[in-house]
Amino acid sequence: MPDVFMEIDRTTERTDNQYLLALAIAKRVRKLRSGAPALVDDVDDPRRKPFKAAMEEFARGRILYGLEEDSQ
Repeated sequence: MPDVFMEIDRTTERTDNQYLLALAIAKRVRKLRSGAPALVDDVDDPRRKPFKAAMEEFARGRILYGLEEDSQ
């Protein structure tokens, strides 16, 4: 597995809003802990699996995030 933290670091360089990325990862971790299936298979440590899986999903571009545009 590639170094997830390095990939996330590169992801933060490509985004304008690192806070939004952190919130999106946290939301995904909560969903994984609630039983949502992971979109990656190669997470090794079961205790940190939801966190590592979420970071890997974002690093690989499997999950997209953004702000909803105001339609008014």
